[in-house]
Amino acid sequence: MEYGGEYFLNIEFRLKEDMPWAKKGYVQMAEQLVLADVSKYAEIPSYRKGGLKLENKGGKFIVGGKDFTLTFDNATGSLCGMQRGGKTVFQNAPLLLSAFRAPVDNDNWARDQWFKQGLYDLQHKVQGEPVVVRNEDGPVVITYTVVSKAKGRGGAKHRPGKAGQPYESVAEATGEGETVSFTTRQTYKVYPDGTVVLASSIITSDPDLPLPRLGYEIKLPSRFDQYSYYGRGPLNNYNDRKTGSFIGLYQSTVQEQFVPFPKPQSMGGREEVRWCALQDGSGNGLQFISGYGTMSTSALPWSALQMTKAQHPHELPESDGTYLHLDCKVNGLGGNSCGQGGPLRKDRVLGALHQMMLIIRHASAGDNLSARAKVDGKTLFPLAILRDKAGKVTIVGDPTSDLEHLPICYRIGNGKQQNYTGPFDLKQGGTVYARYESDSDWTTSAAFEKIEKVPVEVVYVSSEEGPGREYGKNLVDGDPSTIWHTMYSITVPKYPHWVDFDCGEEKLIKGFSYLPRQDGSPNGNIKGYKVQLSSDGKTWTAPVSEGDFENSSKEKKVLFGKPQKARYLRFTALSSQNGADFASGAEFNVLAE
Repeated sequence: MEYGGEYFLNIEFRLKEDMPWAKKGYVQMAEQLVLADVSKYAEIPSYRKGGLKLENKGGKFIVGGKDFTLTFDNATGSLCGMQRGGKTVFQNAPLLLSAFRAPVDNDNWARDQWFKQGLYDLQHKVQGEPVVVRNEDGPVVITYTVVSKAKGRGGAKHRPGKAGQPYESVAEATGEGETVSFTTRQTYKVYPDGTVVLASSIITSDPDLPLPRLGYEIKLPSRFDQYSYYGRGPLNNYNDRKTGSFIGLYQSTVQEQFVPFPKPQSMGGREEVRWCALQDGSGNGLQFISGYGTMSTSALPWSALQMTKAQHPHELPESDGTYLHLDCKVNGLGGNSCGQGGPLRKDRVLGALHQMMLIIRHASAGDNLSARAKVDGKTLFPLAILRDKAGKVTIVGDPTSDLEHLPICYRIGNGKQQNYTGPFDLKQGGTVYARYESDSDWTTSAAFEKIEKVPVEVVYVSSEEGPGREYGKNLVDGDPSTIWHTMYSITVPKYPHWVDFDCGEEKLIKGFSYLPRQDGSPNGNIKGYKVQLSSDGKTWTAPVSEGDFENSSKEKKVLFGKPQKARYLRFTALSSQNGADFASGAEFNVLAE
């Protein structure tokens, strides 16, 4: 066995002779066995040396070599153009962060939140100045910090009474309402042979929000209609629907990736992809290689939003390009359209931080794409600085190394620089500056406000609907798409309804916030309330706050007359906005000094 490759053994059991249910040769069972692991697949290539030209013109960096030119947009932090051999490969086609897919029927448990968060209309803006490092007779490195978020809340209008509740229209994201944001620290490393290595660390502002996907999207000219990839295929597969699709080298047209479902939706997904390529009829195009682990890819003649808006395949617009997705992860399918619930947590796109690396190369006719799929082991991932709900700050570096071999140093504000050894407390807020000890050009910063919200646990609920759907614990899960709702399936208990919260230890509590349900239903939205405190969870004070909430879906924040020491807080709902005996809520937070 040659070192440097990965090997699989495919086993099939076929019918020996014709049977009433199938012909001779029909595959009744198949399995794929791994003989050599993917970690040994790629070796570090040797890049030719040579001077690169760098120009800053019209808000763009232009990097030029012997027979190529690459353009980077300083407004969005994207690779947006490539010329090769004097010919344009693509131009004005930015490689941008993407987090939306055309919902499938099984997405009915989460899709409304995707629309409300405006994931289909992300805007991208570079924060601060890009950092450029020129290596003599070697690569040019450009680092951007990009914030991606919608202008405001969006939404979709359902067609009532229709099976699956398809969408009649998708609203334009407005300038109102808070939405999830993505802060991406990304580095482009351009080599003298025209190879581009993109290393990125993506931080999500709401780590509990299940996303449809997370990665990059690029819209290429329609002439790039030949699609090849090395991964799981040849049929559509997801991270919870993939083991029946074997790893191999597959080829098709982009049009053949489209499946004419009665309602256009997410399709064409391929998991555990090592590399993929889009080429035109003459073999010219682009190859994208995963430099860290594997990726999920899809190539289609229409965008996710175009497929979402079309009610039937014939209503799709004329294709205006080839849309390629390169994702670090895509949400699983689950089975909620049939009642079994959404995908398992491990199959969802969750987490505050995702890291990925893409190697981008020009492809020409006759190229052995598998032989060219080498991983660059010399590019470091940008540092990521995160803080959890309890106020602990974690600095994450290159996932292929550790602190012993790749030390990190940091400072808080104008404080003294120190070595990073593990998470540290920053409840009071401040700005953290961090860099690799060996590279002063890679400084990363993150500013944090003082934490007022206290991590709490629901320890008692007077009434909740089940099983496992609308429990009181949903009030503190950080996910506004889940709710607490008092019982309604068996009986309807009357007001008052209450929930007891445990702060874990005695705190100086100064107030609370209550977020009504965000799914548009008025059932259970609370009007009258009161709040009591306790040191032992048994003996409760007189109300420290009581009143009526305004009738809206906005978060309500209430501060007490003065902060008070306590470990437990009891929130009691006294009446509803519509007069019914239901109570509900999406999120509840305890505020403390």
